[in-house]
Amino acid sequence: MSQSRIQVFKEMLQQQPDEVMVWYGLATEYSKLGNWDEAADALQNVVRLNPDYTAAYQMLGTALMNLGDPQKARDAWSIGLEAATRTGAWKARQHLEALLAGPAEGPSSELCK
Repeated sequence: MSQSRIQVFKEMLQQQPDEVMVWYGLATEYSKLGNWDEAADALQNVVRLNPDYTAAYQMLGTALMNLGDPQKARDAWSIGLEAATRTGAWKARQHLEALLAGPAEGPSSELCK
């Protein structure tokens, strides 16, 4: 199912390459399959297009952690924390603070929601 959904999102991006929600949906589908490289790439597009999209920073950090790059994961979460603080997204801020306070190494397949 996820593969067909990925194809749908890719087709949508042909028509709407700057649509944040399409990029986020694609990243979610890649994450479900454990395709962390592709998920991270899609999430980079999300935060490029909308630097205040805090959920994307949460997922991006998770993808980077799963790729074995804890420092880049922490960097993504830190930028997300700045965005959450700037935008007043207190729930996202709490979640990002918890991620930053957690272990700095080791992959996790748990998605940030």
